[in-house]
Amino acid sequence: MKPEYCTPVKLAVFCLVALLAACGVEEPAGDPMEAGQERWLRYCASCHGAEGEGRPPSFPPVAGSEWLELPSEALALIVLRGLRGEIEVKGEKYRGFMPPMRHMSDEDIALSVAWMEETWGDREATLQARDIAELRDRVMGDRQPMEGLDGVTSALEQLENQGPETNRP
Repeated sequence: MKPEYCTPVKLAVFCLVALLAACGVEEPAGDPMEAGQERWLRYCASCHGAEGEGRPPSFPPVAGSEWLELPSEALALIVLRGLRGEIEVKGEKYRGFMPPMRHMSDEDIALSVAWMEETWGDREATLQARDIAELRDRVMGDRQPMEGLDGVTSALEQLENQGPETNRP
């Protein structure tokens, strides 16, 4: 004699209810800062350290850096285009190379920059993924990393002179 609690109909109903309960359930939106930290750890920490402490003499710290006083667009440009040459951070000279990180998605760049700004820059993040997409489009012809702080400043001036609707080939 078979126990009644194990009938195929009851088992099918249980499976159907479990399946329907799982359908359409979205993951709760996580804290954007956690997402930004995850991107930081994935893409940036191997050179700049998990806590933004840097890895002298090649990779400068981000935590406490005066570079975080640059506009958000400048930080995103550094990620997109890369940076080479000698720079000074917190009174120390660094001569490393940051490759362009164009493989990062617009969302990943926006989250990483936001996390840096809010964690170490003591300011609210302003760039969204759509802003990064527009910036990426505007600099897509610029394949070479920028040359130090002067290169970043020059790139920002070029963007300002282009105006917001101008796209590069």
